[in-house]
Amino acid sequence: MFKEAEDLFEELSKLHLQAERHFFDHFTPSKICPAAEGRWQPLADVYETDETWVIKLELAGVRKGDFTVTTNKGILTIRGIRRDEFEGKWRTYHQAEINYNEFERSFPLPRGTDEGTIKALYKDGLLTITIMKRSSPPAERKKITINIT
Repeated sequence: MFKEAEDLFEELSKLHLQAERHFFDHFTPSKICPAAEGRWQPLADVYETDETWVIKLELAGVRKGDFTVTTNKGILTIRGIRRDEFEGKWRTYHQAEINYNEFERSFPLPRGTDEGTIKALYKDGLLTITIMKRSSPPAERKKITINIT
């Protein structure tokens, strides 16, 4: 009888965790502004200074080689994957809030930006993209892959 009660408690705990996760999923940015199915959207800050526009994304746990930054026709896109590094045989979650999967965020570039001067710096789990404001006439917009330092 004790084993049955233990199994029942384990099943109830799993149901509770699933219900809690579904509840909190409704308040995450990826649910407020859904991306493609199975993807998540990293949190971002976007601000401007006198000379630049800055986009800062929170990418904790993402390896530098696992994401790209590109522009195409005035849209800047950050695309990649955060991998789950677990290598054991099994695990039981008691709380699960970290998204492991593909992610994507896109931002329209403001008028008056120079796509050729975009710089990306990845440090301490934050990707900081700096875009210079343009002082000369606009160049033709084309696809650009940004080097990440």
